[in-house]
Amino acid sequence: MASLSVFQQPEAVASRIRELVGEAIIAWGDAAPIRFDENSDNSDFEIVVERFPDCTPQGCTLAQAFFPDAGRHQLLVFPTMFEQSRKEQVDTLTHEIGHTFGLRHFFAPDVETPWPSVIFGQHNPFSIMNYGRLSELPEVDRSDLNLLYESVWSRRLRKINGTPVKLFRPYHYLFA
Repeated sequence: MASLSVFQQPEAVASRIRELVGEAIIAWGDAAPIRFDENSDNSDFEIVVERFPDCTPQGCTLAQAFFPDAGRHQLLVFPTMFEQSRKEQVDTLTHEIGHTFGLRHFFAPDVETPWPSVIFGQHNPFSIMNYGRLSELPEVDRSDLNLLYESVWSRRLRKINGTPVKLFRPYHYLFA
């Protein structure tokens, strides 16, 4: 975690991030479709703790993740996240881990164009992929994620709304 070198106690920050990310991954339980291992030599993504907040008049971004593909990425954590309650920190990272699984925002059909999300499973406003007070991780989020990946891996689901589902090998497989 090279981004931590600017902090007075970089190892303490790294330890805190490990704890929070660990709790976020565990929150997904058996629904998590991938395993996470810490590997500084050959990583698919790195966690970067930004030095400065990312705020607009509409509010502050707490963290930012990526959608899965075969490339290398960063999961960004902004200092404002650490001003939140521990529950909000874990919920934020659980939400961001959801993005690494390929999940979009609950409200994405309305605002994220030209690639709006597709509803899969139950359409429930109480979802970890929502924001604010509606951002909770109910069991239906886990079961829908399980169903999505089981359907793709078994080849029962090959397209979503006409868009082909693509399977790929993660970046670290290039060197395995």
